[in-house]
Amino acid sequence: MKKAQHKILEAVGLYRNSRLTYSTFSKEHTFSTKLAYDTLTKPISVFSETGSCLVLANAWFRESGMYLSWGPLVGSVLLIAFSYVFFIMPFFVDIPWDVMGYFSVLFLCLLVLAAVYPLFFAARSEIKIQGLKYTIFNSESKNVHFVSDVDFEPKTCRWDECTFCLAYSAGSIEGYYYELKGYLFNEDGSVKDSFSFDDYHHMMSNSDAARKEMTDDLYGRFEYVRRFMEDGADSVEPVTPSLTLSPSLSEAAEYLYPGSRGETRLGFHIVYSLIRLVLLPFAGVQIVGHYFFCRYCRLPQWPQSVIDECGEEVFPSREAISPL
Repeated sequence: MKKAQHKILEAVGLYRNSRLTYSTFSKEHTFSTKLAYDTLTKPISVFSETGSCLVLANAWFRESGMYLSWGPLVGSVLLIAFSYVFFIMPFFVDIPWDVMGYFSVLFLCLLVLAAVYPLFFAARSEIKIQGLKYTIFNSESKNVHFVSDVDFEPKTCRWDECTFCLAYSAGSIEGYYYELKGYLFNEDGSVKDSFSFDDYHHMMSNSDAARKEMTDDLYGRFEYVRRFMEDGADSVEPVTPSLTLSPSLSEAAEYLYPGSRGETRLGFHIVYSLIRLVLLPFAGVQIVGHYFFCRYCRLPQWPQSVIDECGEEVFPSREAISPL
């Protein structure tokens, strides 16, 4: 991939700044793989838990398909608007064409191309270059197999050589989205590779109560993984897989917008349903994008040694039956 294309993906957010950023916040919230934590919470984004292997999607799997859906849609709208102005309107409006006019059209063509190309390129990159990202925790071999956030290729490291922590989803920028990250470092202390796992946590406010809820939630979910790896698969209650690469549209919607599931107050369900109804045209676009991403994204190609270690049934497959 060319350097200019790399910059485009960074600009549109497909390459997140957190991939090579080990922030001060992460240093302050680095987990111990030996020390048990008070809270224990089951993971959310689970592809499978089979034998000694726990397979968790990357933190932003829920948003996968956003570029695939919105990129072509917005790009197509721009192209249609441009075509109407410059190829249809002249038949109905008397526009003087001179040298300056032609130069203006050429300039606007280049401007539209500069606006449209990143959108289509980001959509293609999301499905063909980035593809599906997930992490396999093997409690028997003590290996962690992950799809890199840096180059989107499958990698393997030892459980005890990886640094796990909380991280801002925007890298070193504090916000409302937090995730679980794993980092590998070079000898000089710089970040060599990174990956995220399980679903992100979205704080609804920046209050002390919301922040405590966030840390309790993510610490609890890491504790589940820690006990799974340190004490074995039998040390934790099994989790039911919640993800599939062959979702229906309703399953894609339920995972993208989980506020309607779970035991919450009736009033919340009613308000949430009204909000979804108002935002349906926008939410529907992203739901369709996630639906097609799951079906057509590039799947990581694991070495045969990893397949033999974990078993073929562990790896997410489009032939798998939907768990929902």
